[in-house]
Amino acid sequence: MPEISHIRMGVPDQATLNRVLREAGTGAFPQWLYAEPHDQAQILWWGIRGAPTQLLEVPDDPARARLFPRPNDDWSDAPRGLMLATQDAERAAHDLGPVTGNDWHAVPDDLILSARCYRIQLGHAFVVLAEPTQEGYITACLSRYGEGPVAIALDGTSAAGRPVPSNPLTLGRATYVRLGDRWGPTLIFPSP
Repeated sequence: MPEISHIRMGVPDQATLNRVLREAGTGAFPQWLYAEPHDQAQILWWGIRGAPTQLLEVPDDPARARLFPRPNDDWSDAPRGLMLATQDAERAAHDLGPVTGNDWHAVPDDLILSARCYRIQLGHAFVVLAEPTQEGYITACLSRYGEGPVAIALDGTSAAGRPVPSNPLTLGRATYVRLGDRWGPTLIFPSP
């Protein structure tokens, strides 16, 4: 069964990421998350295991290439979920179909991130395709980085950040914590 295996993030200051994770009570740094030095905070790529990634037709277009997972055999625990920004969720679902399957379901829009959302379960985690509904976070991320990962759901709770009554990854209450600028990655801490 396909499952998210790894997320690689770029951060200008790893201490900030460590502090957010520590304050959220995540305990140890998640094994599935790798952070490397970068000029701005962003999710660089995501990995998948147990999927035939060789069937993917990854475009040469750098504005779309980050949408596609890389094969990764890291057998650590997976994150709770991953959100992928896309200009066109129907096209993205079709493009990812060879590795994710086609069981995408519409879930409530994310009003904080200004996105229409579609979700699929991969193992114990969920992947959400988020296409913009208006100018907002998803539009800013698409403009800045192109299509690809923009938010991660992980265990923990956070007093800092923005509480929301529902999120498209776990469908329950959560707190959103943004790393970096207005288009920096969003960490989503679902309420227990």
